[in-house]
Amino acid sequence: MHHPGKAGGQAMLHYFRSMNIRFYILGFLVFFAASGSAQDIAQVDLQALSELDVLVSKHNDTKSLLQATGAYPVADVQGRATVGFLGQLAAGVSETEWRAWADNEDAVTAGACRSGIASFRVNAYALDALWQTPMALVELASRAVPDVNKVRYGTRVDSVHAGFNLPQPYHGEGVLIGVLDWGFDYTHPMFRDTTLSTSRIRAVWDQYRQAGPTPGDYSYGTVAESPLDIQMMGSDTSNVYGYSTHGTHVAGIAGGSGAGIGLKGMAPAAEFLFATLMVDEASALDAYDWMQSVADADGKRLVINNSWGLPQWGTPDGTALSNQFIDAMSDEGVVFVSSNGNNGDVDFHLDHTFDAPGDTIRSRVKFYPLSANPNSWGQNLTLWGEVGESFEMGFQLTVGLSTVVGESPIYSTDDGPFMLDTIQVVNNDTIVYDVVLEPSHPANGRPFMQMRIHKGSASVAVAMQVTSESGRVHAWNHTHLSNDVGNWGQDFQAAQSGWLSGDPYYGIQQPACGHSVIAIGAYNSEFLNPVGTEVGGTLANFSTYGPTLDERLKPNVSAPGVSVESSLSSFRDIGYSVTNAVEYDGTEYEFARLSGTSMSGPAVAGVVALMLEANPELTPADIRSILESTAREDEDTGTLPPAGDNVWGHGKVTASQAVLASLTWDSNLGASELANKQPMLFPNPVREQLWLSGLSSGRSTWDIFNLRGQLCQSGQALGLTSIDVSALQPGFYIIRVRSSQKSHGFKFLKHP
Repeated sequence: MHHPGKAGGQAMLHYFRSMNIRFYILGFLVFFAASGSAQDIAQVDLQALSELDVLVSKHNDTKSLLQATGAYPVADVQGRATVGFLGQLAAGVSETEWRAWADNEDAVTAGACRSGIASFRVNAYALDALWQTPMALVELASRAVPDVNKVRYGTRVDSVHAGFNLPQPYHGEGVLIGVLDWGFDYTHPMFRDTTLSTSRIRAVWDQYRQAGPTPGDYSYGTVAESPLDIQMMGSDTSNVYGYSTHGTHVAGIAGGSGAGIGLKGMAPAAEFLFATLMVDEASALDAYDWMQSVADADGKRLVINNSWGLPQWGTPDGTALSNQFIDAMSDEGVVFVSSNGNNGDVDFHLDHTFDAPGDTIRSRVKFYPLSANPNSWGQNLTLWGEVGESFEMGFQLTVGLSTVVGESPIYSTDDGPFMLDTIQVVNNDTIVYDVVLEPSHPANGRPFMQMRIHKGSASVAVAMQVTSESGRVHAWNHTHLSNDVGNWGQDFQAAQSGWLSGDPYYGIQQPACGHSVIAIGAYNSEFLNPVGTEVGGTLANFSTYGPTLDERLKPNVSAPGVSVESSLSSFRDIGYSVTNAVEYDGTEYEFARLSGTSMSGPAVAGVVALMLEANPELTPADIRSILESTAREDEDTGTLPPAGDNVWGHGKVTASQAVLASLTWDSNLGASELANKQPMLFPNPVREQLWLSGLSSGRSTWDIFNLRGQLCQSGQALGLTSIDVSALQPGFYIIRVRSSQKSHGFKFLKHP
């Protein structure tokens, strides 16, 4: 692959020679990016393309190339190895003109397009065609990585299903839930209706299966829309994650029917659209577009769940092309829900505001153990500065507490665009690292630097050092895998006095960082223990903290994501600790409890389906506003600021209040006719302990009547929060709660 260069190598070599430090560079590759190409492209993408170009030269057949390119967006399309890209059409180029151009280029295949943002694929053996595309900005597609009964109670969905304090029950009928994932079992009874007679899978697109037929505007994968064709497929094909079960579990949370054993999801009457991704964001945009086309044809509202993220790659401020594509689809009415990420338990971020010449920070970089994963390679340090500023970065090698035995050059963003691949030898140990940097990233104008460091078994510590005269710089420490990008962080450590330690903030990645995306944090669901006392409710230790790089609130809200029980694929090739099983049509289908924001995301996607059934006219912005304004605070969240906080967002999703507000929402006012914090009771139905919220803090008197008007129970309390109703006979009751200010009435069902 050829890409034109520019002068500057001599200046950098002079810079190396001027460094008055002891180190030995045995060999290096320096690449200076071009101004001669028509397209703008980030240095980190050019680095990946140069690495990919080397692999292409070594593997002259599709099968061997696919096996060697696990860390890149390479996929088999009709027997050809193709690379996924996103692009912004050049000024004056229409979507029609772009598609006509691509149709005439054998090496290029056009995908989805929204508001001038396009996905496309290029033949891996003809990557020179990339530089001929009519694009102003090109991004290499990032790889997607998964973020892996109490939930209905914790979200108050049980009350919505029963229709209490609502005009009717809601189950998501007439709404489509799109799930982009891997490991779908199309035969699982969770995806049939509650009578187990009819499949609720509207359509599937397995992007890996190349037998066809392909969906309308796309030339790859296999689509099925009839119940018979879907059942005959059985499951999606084995892919980069093998025969997994992630998608089956996620979809069961969002809308499982219960499979005859009561393990219902949030929206058990909604229909599903399943897309098995080719693990890059170009194929994700194609799947979004396909799902919207089905929803439009059916005249139904669509909510799309993303229980995966794009770690390290792209921009964490919502400016990436994929986020712009999502924003455009949101403007057309599609609701996007995304998991917030699972890095809340690591101090993998740090930041510093520099205010004087020579101001320097240092922090030790914790490395993920090579023995913990066969694909472990090293650490990926990613740094972003402020627009119009610059910074410098390098590393020291230390032994013991503070003895410096080696030091890299200090690299400046002012010297970019630039990339380097080199090694350094110290004490007979070889440190391999590469650097990409640029003074102004094409997506957002910020100075950017990435350094990947491999130290193998070397008995030295690596300390990052960053210098600047002014401006704020953020840094993240992610694990880098040889076959993938990894999606977990490692700590920054204050190994010496005056050094900086890391924190878990600013961890939001794509697509959750998008402006229109509803990002979901996770907590341990509340539930009633055997004596009727509510327990649980604490924050999940892994739930990623916000805000975004540009200081927007994320997560928006939080939902249960710890030990969530849902369906497993019967086709899986990985073992799990099975918690339940049911036999259906001669096959045993199993369930297990999994944890992650992968689980909290679909819980909210299901709640969105309930809201859209109640009011199909809601916009995506309405949905987000309602979820945020009706989210509840409690002793676990504490009192949250009116604007929310970067751990819980606006609080815990409360479906009963969200659906109620949806019924009377005024988009022009951005508010419901009802007060956002209505008094409510839960669970409903109830067995032992009835809980109440939203009441006045003073003394309350309460009376419970059966439907014949007979008084069955009464009492009074200061700051009433719960009532023991275990002595009541099964049936319907009316409770009236009076205070000095107001009187409230509720209907509830007492279960045996």
